[in-house]
Amino acid sequence: MLARFVTFICVGLLLAGSAMADTTSYAWGHVYVNVVSNVAVSVITSNVALGSIQTGVFPGEITFRVDANSEEVALSVAATQLYKGDDPTNPTVSPIALEQSLGALIEPTNASPMNGGSNTAMYTAPYDYNGFLGFQTEYISFESSQPGYFSQPVFVTVAWNQDDSEKPQGQYSGFVCLFASLAF
Repeated sequence: MLARFVTFICVGLLLAGSAMADTTSYAWGHVYVNVVSNVAVSVITSNVALGSIQTGVFPGEITFRVDANSEEVALSVAATQLYKGDDPTNPTVSPIALEQSLGALIEPTNASPMNGGSNTAMYTAPYDYNGFLGFQTEYISFESSQPGYFSQPVFVTVAWNQDDSEKPQGQYSGFVCLFASLAF
């Protein structure tokens, strides 16, 4: 019986830890956090002059920057038609059409499309940016050659078709957007 009692006291002291009163004391608690994936997009060339055109198909290249703490990022582009005087509500002058058949060329500096895919994203859905009508492309998944992250410039090229030889002269403008998502 005494042996059981001594064993019980010893086990109790071990389970109680080392909380003993003294002139100083301390204790450590274990903490942890999970860093989750994230992605951010910014535009490097926010105003791009496309030059002058009479008629025909012409391209425009816009440079973005994508930063993610993941090597895999899915990218999509939306581009609008070009409207005279930056006014999508003007019913008298038709806009310069986005050349949908060419798709949007997406070229990260240090990444390639996954599974041998193309870096030309085809337009799949209408898109409206504050009244500026256009289209959005499918998403393409890219894998960065950087170790564990995707932080690099991404060049986007889209094209428009000015097919009206009597189009009123002046400046026509619109928008191009790059969407980035963690690869899915």
